[in-house]
Amino acid sequence: MIEFLKKVGAGKKRFKDLTREEAYNAEKMIIEGKATELQTGAFWSAQRIKYASVEELKGFLDLHREYTTFIDTDLKPLDIAINYDGKDRSVHILPASIFISAGAGIYLSGHGAENVPSKYGITYHQILEKMGAKTPKKIDTVKKLLEKTGFGFAHQRLFAQKLFNLLPKRREFGLRTYHNTMERLLNPFNTDKVITGVSHPPYIQKYTELAEHVGIERITVFKSLEGGVEPFPNHETIVHLNEKEITIIPEGIKKEFFLRKVSPEENGRICLSILKNEDKDHTPFAILTASILIMAYGLTDDIDQAKQMAEESLKSGKAHERFKKYCEISMEE
Repeated sequence: MIEFLKKVGAGKKRFKDLTREEAYNAEKMIIEGKATELQTGAFWSAQRIKYASVEELKGFLDLHREYTTFIDTDLKPLDIAINYDGKDRSVHILPASIFISAGAGIYLSGHGAENVPSKYGITYHQILEKMGAKTPKKIDTVKKLLEKTGFGFAHQRLFAQKLFNLLPKRREFGLRTYHNTMERLLNPFNTDKVITGVSHPPYIQKYTELAEHVGIERITVFKSLEGGVEPFPNHETIVHLNEKEITIIPEGIKKEFFLRKVSPEENGRICLSILKNEDKDHTPFAILTASILIMAYGLTDDIDQAKQMAEESLKSGKAHERFKKYCEISMEE
């Protein structure tokens, strides 16, 4: 491990990036316990200071994909590859938007964990639990949910145990590590389409290259609200869908409903009221987010047409039916 530390930890002016193979071997030493805790902390600190290169991230990805239990399905869902550390400054609208878009006829997959640094925020699968669903404990249940409801969520412990085992150390470290970037793009459902959000524009190209590295062809990425897949409610959002740029304008959306911190319980009630067609204040933003998911999946590249599909899903009751089915199957487990 010392040889890798000498390269990445030589200071701001003298550091060198690792090759993909070196990054692979360094991460292997960490997950196999061959690097001491002091060496691991030093490596994470050095990578945080210099920022992991794309080639290094590819090496880390290569290693963890070797240890990944892939979820075998004939479906090619849209993988929602968002930050595992959740939100702490805005309302999660994604749980409602997932089932609105599923009701419009698309398939979606998600994955994550909780209490992840550095934000330690609330995740959307925790909101789903407050709405009455359960987080699946078996891969077979994840597959059944995907096939029967249009959405399947896999907790990190189910498909990436080695990576999940690093979480206690990452929590002790307390800061972001390269795992925050890499774990989004493990592609555990082996799909060919992904949507992800970034907080900093330079990461748009980085995530695009990493998505291509794991076999994804249809890539939707944009600077988004807290790094999720919700657009900004108070100004336009530029969505990059492969080589195409789509401008999303949040018409009729009041930012004060979303740019605020709420409890998981209140957030769950908001999303549930949207799916039941009982809400007016938050529904336009849920429709807009669902429209982006529909475009990312590939039903249409036209935002107005995507909105019509989302509205029909919600008004017809299909969105709520999908969610009720999701709760039913997850509770059976």
